[in-house]
Amino acid sequence: MQKINYIDVIENFTNENIKNYGENNKKPDHEQIANNFMKMFEIKSKKELCNLLACTGFIPDLYPADSGEETLFSKLVEAVVAVWAVKMGFDSVLIKEKSSYEDVDIVIGDKTIVCDAKSFRLGRSQAAPNTKDFLKLEDVRKWLKRRKNGLGGLVTYPNTHDWKEGGDVYLYCTTKDCPTIMLSYIHLALLLHFKNKYHTSDLIKLWDYERLFPQRIEKKIDGGNRMPYWNTIHEELISIMGINIDTFNETFLKYQKIQQSFILHKIRQLEATKEATISKIKEDINSTPDKSIRDNFINYRINIETKKIDECIKRIINFRLTKGEQNE
Repeated sequence: MQKINYIDVIENFTNENIKNYGENNKKPDHEQIANNFMKMFEIKSKKELCNLLACTGFIPDLYPADSGEETLFSKLVEAVVAVWAVKMGFDSVLIKEKSSYEDVDIVIGDKTIVCDAKSFRLGRSQAAPNTKDFLKLEDVRKWLKRRKNGLGGLVTYPNTHDWKEGGDVYLYCTTKDCPTIMLSYIHLALLLHFKNKYHTSDLIKLWDYERLFPQRIEKKIDGGNRMPYWNTIHEELISIMGINIDTFNETFLKYQKIQQSFILHKIRQLEATKEATISKIKEDINSTPDKSIRDNFINYRINIETKKIDECIKRIINFRLTKGEQNE
């Protein structure tokens, strides 16, 4: 079985397919590419998919906004969630329609969960996304009405993009008439990691809001509404998986460390790209005969052509690493 470099696998798969279609002057077939990606991972080990999940959901910062690369990359993140569901023993469907539809349908028993798989850039200017970009309950209600035995919603996302104390999202995610869970990709890795210890169909209990959230957690409470949400969800996950809190925390930390290695790897990649850009600038300018013009032009091009890379590195360091991690 071929070993997968999970750190860059989604980005590499995106770049290769964009390049291949570009050479043939064709528009990328996102559905076919996603299906090929899913087939590749369906035969891979549980460990490989868990490691991939820890590094999932981060759009490469140098991809242009709304580009073909960004669109395909996001589609492959959705495919990862669909593969996860299959590995968990559920039926899953990667939705073709994009406008006003969910990304993935996950069927547990005879109940359908509609999933919105989120991706964000590492260097975005805030720790958490805007709530309106993260979850709209009216959309979830609309999606559920289209599905037979629709039970509730699921939002998956990279756990680095979370709210520090709370906000509207936790109010929305505890609204009983439209039960919608938010779980990070590390939570998905954790659930798959312990798959053999429990009946995965018991995850349906997460949408039992009559029991878990008989009253929604309001936004303005002392200490914020983030911890009350996660305390309830984590207690339920620990109960379902049949593990203790120490095992839960230790395994969560294991995947967070994999994620941290991924973030540091991305910073090093950006720094290498910057150095390569500088070397190319110098090579180009050194062929210019007048030395003063060459020196000025070198400095100008370095400032202009590496500015975005520097901004990406700075944002990732500021928003994704602690002070101690920055010194490693």
